[in-house]
Amino acid sequence: MLCVYSNLNIISIFMNEPIRYRNKIPFYYDKSPKDFRLDPYERYDPMVMRQSMIHLCDELYKEYPFQPVLDYIETIISTVGRQNVLEIGCGVGRMIGHLAHQLPNANCWGIDYSYQMLKQAHDVWLEGNCIELDLTRFGYPKLEIEQSQRTNLKFGLAKCEQLPFYDNSQDVVFSSFLIDRLTDPIAGLLEMKRVVRSDGKVIIISPMNFQKSEHWDKFYPLKNLKKSMKDIGYNLLQLKEDIIVEEPMDAHGNMIMWKCIGLVLQ
Repeated sequence: MLCVYSNLNIISIFMNEPIRYRNKIPFYYDKSPKDFRLDPYERYDPMVMRQSMIHLCDELYKEYPFQPVLDYIETIISTVGRQNVLEIGCGVGRMIGHLAHQLPNANCWGIDYSYQMLKQAHDVWLEGNCIELDLTRFGYPKLEIEQSQRTNLKFGLAKCEQLPFYDNSQDVVFSSFLIDRLTDPIAGLLEMKRVVRSDGKVIIISPMNFQKSEHWDKFYPLKNLKKSMKDIGYNLLQLKEDIIVEEPMDAHGNMIMWKCIGLVLQ
């Protein structure tokens, strides 16, 4: 079924219709009450608050902590005809929100499995609401966050393994800090391949911090990762091994260092 969205940028995206809505967030996956209870990312406090602190509060750090990831994505996107851009695992929407601003003629989508993350993203990037964040538990002051509305951006709840988009509908599909968290990374990678156009690109940034031993065996070391991409049917265009992210933990300067790889696939 064709679902058409119109705004000042005349967005037209081929995708399934939502199953339902919750506070303006379209659901493309029927997430049950049990699914909600089991999902740690549905806890506004502390999960959404922490993600908001990391991705929406640059003034605390004088820069965006995940800027190396965003820089890598922007460099690759600059080489693609960018009509439709899809982020999977968008969280509170920082990266796709930034890209929607930088690419005003692009149709941008942010997909996540967490309603609470999407609600925060929707309020900040689509409604342009002023959000108050109480970060005192991390040693920071309370902050008010506000962004201008993005008219070429939509958010929706779906699983990476069951994307609501039609085949060959996206020019760029990207994810960061997601593949190593999926229950079935192969299914997720196949879905990305399905929805991207043949001349489009899939961009993956991952710290390779897998949660299951079988995923370590499948994707690590890098020779296993390359073989898995080839088996899926991807052409590996680029592999970058030195994307370093320092994730802040608190006002004292404690942080987690992530050693990420970047993949560009077609």
